[in-house]
Amino acid sequence: MTKKEICEKLNIDSGTLKNWEKSRPELHKIVIEYFGNGEIPNLNNVEYLKKEMMRAIDKLPEVKTKKFYHLMMAELAEMGH
Repeated sequence: MTKKEICEKLNIDSGTLKNWEKSRPELHKIVIEYFGNGEIPNLNNVEYLKKEMMRAIDKLPEVKTKKFYHLMMAELAEMGH
């Protein structure tokens, strides 16, 4: 997807995207990566969701990883797993 198409999809001016590149580089990077490959992720695809969850967990500090583990296990226990 081109930058012009990304701007149209987000309903923003092309100047906004350029400004983000300089003033908010992390936001710019996320937007470009999200739309950059031309695919919008299928959030109904369980395998995609699992992969994204693992990527997100890999970025967490150890304390947060443990917290999410316990939250997930508690959720599973409530479901009888």
